[in-house]
Amino acid sequence: MKELITVIINVYNGEKFLKKCIDSIINQTYKNLEILIINDGSTDKTLDICKSYKDKRVRIITTKNQGLSLSRNEGIDNAKGEYLYFIDADDFIEPDTIEYLYNLCKNYNCDFSTCNPLIIFDYNFTKEIEKEKISIISNYDMLKKVLLLENMAGTTWNKLMKRKLFDDIRFQNRITNDVVVTYKLILKCKKIIYSNQKKYYYLKHQNCISIDGYEKKERSIDFYNAIIERYNELKKIYPKMIENDIGLLRGILKLYLVENEEVQSFLEERKILKKFRKVFSFKMLVSNIKSKEKIKLLLFRINPKLYKKIGIIYRKKYKYKM
Repeated sequence: MKELITVIINVYNGEKFLKKCIDSIINQTYKNLEILIINDGSTDKTLDICKSYKDKRVRIITTKNQGLSLSRNEGIDNAKGEYLYFIDADDFIEPDTIEYLYNLCKNYNCDFSTCNPLIIFDYNFTKEIEKEKISIISNYDMLKKVLLLENMAGTTWNKLMKRKLFDDIRFQNRITNDVVVTYKLILKCKKIIYSNQKKYYYLKHQNCISIDGYEKKERSIDFYNAIIERYNELKKIYPKMIENDIGLLRGILKLYLVENEEVQSFLEERKILKKFRKVFSFKMLVSNIKSKEKIKLLLFRINPKLYKKIGIIYRKKYKYKM
């Protein structure tokens, strides 16, 4: 029998999308699954939806509301599988996703495999069929993808990982966690299998944290502290990795557009403009990042106020498509 894989679904008040998510796991072609649902103190019909499933593979753990980070730790600590796969409760996956990622791990003898996600805005979407391209990459090259935000590589979800990778890693009790966790998991892998196939569907909707969450002071400040923490740690290991510098500066650009006076005061106290200029290098303009990103970095370096004015206008116009 193939190895047991634990799929971890962390959910808080997810009645609107949860069934779509669970159904996509129940119907996986890979059958030896433990489907671990961590109900993080939901007050809507989330628990009723979970209990409606009679599949013996489904296990429900209900806790008081403690936030996504500690809820994920509940999943890790209670998982019985040799591999872990995280999925957000408002997303869903292709029927063969788990089997596909598992076969990649086994065929290439690695502890970590992933594929591309597809961002959708509703359930009426089309997906282009692409010729399969599988890459065997080093942890260094995977870190580059994370730092350059390629295909949302920095997330914990959409990755099949050996449980042993979490032996000494847990999520902290903080708002921003993927930033300070994913790179640590990657560093523990000698090689990673990366596929261009789109098998994870990331639903962007008005309740997504990624859309408007950074307007909240606590989230923005924690995000800033997280990118600084990651930057400093990777700088010790790879002092000449320009992608690490770019990753920090792109985080600064995101926060500079937050229309919250407390956030901006915090950034001023941290001398964010001085930090940007210290880290910025014209070598970034000949790096592998997209032309649009190079323009943003250069514009901010030349005229931060103009960058902010243009950036806020653009963000408001395309609020739910950024």
